[in-house]
Amino acid sequence: MRSESASHRYGEHRIYLSLAPGIGCTRRLMADAQLLAAQGYDVGIAFNASSDYLCDFARGLRPLPLIYERQNNQRIEALDLETILRDPPQIIVLGNLAHQHGLPDQPIEPLKLVEQLRMAGVAVWSTIYAYNLTTIAPIFTRLTDITPTPIIPETALEQASELVLIDPEPIDIIRQLDEGLLLAPPEAEQARSTSLRLDVLNQLRAATHALLEIRRPLSDSAERPRWLVGIGFNPSAMYLLQRAADLAYGMGALLIGVHIRPPGGGSSGYRLAAREHLDYADELCHEVVIIEEKDVAAAMLQVAHEQHATGIFIGRPVRSRWDELRGGSLLTKLINSDRDLDIFVLADAPR
Repeated sequence: MRSESASHRYGEHRIYLSLAPGIGCTRRLMADAQLLAAQGYDVGIAFNASSDYLCDFARGLRPLPLIYERQNNQRIEALDLETILRDPPQIIVLGNLAHQHGLPDQPIEPLKLVEQLRMAGVAVWSTIYAYNLTTIAPIFTRLTDITPTPIIPETALEQASELVLIDPEPIDIIRQLDEGLLLAPPEAEQARSTSLRLDVLNQLRAATHALLEIRRPLSDSAERPRWLVGIGFNPSAMYLLQRAADLAYGMGALLIGVHIRPPGGGSSGYRLAAREHLDYADELCHEVVIIEEKDVAAAMLQVAHEQHATGIFIGRPVRSRWDELRGGSLLTKLINSDRDLDIFVLADAPR
């Protein structure tokens, strides 16, 4: 689906920035990449994604050739850049920028590697942990006695075409860590005493926000259109979420997921399905809002006004025509209640 020769354009660099490993930065990057691969884009993945929590996200992405060496009983991998540039993909999911330093006999600076790929017309998507940045690394070392390597110069943020900030509240990170949602037990135990300690997260977050204000303000988030999508618990909800994310991305819009929980919390079956769909929404949406309300239409409109939303994605009505005549459908209520909102009805999942 390439419309122009790669050699005639300069590739973009999208950076996903988060405080530390384990809080969803790589999963978000790969979920976004999967959406483009599903549209027919040639998306290559430049690292081994065989771990249980990443292998599903790698489906549909083209594995790129890697070179492996062993040094001090450690396996080192690097891009086979020469082979890749003979048949480059449109987008390369590079992964953690700090890991891109080549092999011992062929070292390369991470930003030099990105520059070579961009010069070849390839769009590069990478992740950066805040503690690898020049001014934040000393703060992390002071708090944990760990010196992160390598150090990524902050000019990377300024030179990037797009910056995506993965920025959950530190207290929410700790809660998910305690619930076993972020890391396997051995890794979680180590992270609790280092990068995912609450005081460390709070100080890293404050330093990251201050840095972004100075180096690259994220003002575009306030200016981008905001679309809502309902997060249901029926089987088609996952498909609708992916379609909404696909369309929002194409429009350059932020996607806000809205889950309207029934009063009382609902049945155990409902809670299990809702949890799975909410986890998926966390990967695809800029933000997820949960509200407890019996009137779904009223709750959706309330969130739309609070978020200054442009429009709402909803699925086709599933109620019978008779039920709609008696109680009205969600679609009808939304259309009749607010003339300033665009309503986009998504098609059903393919059978």
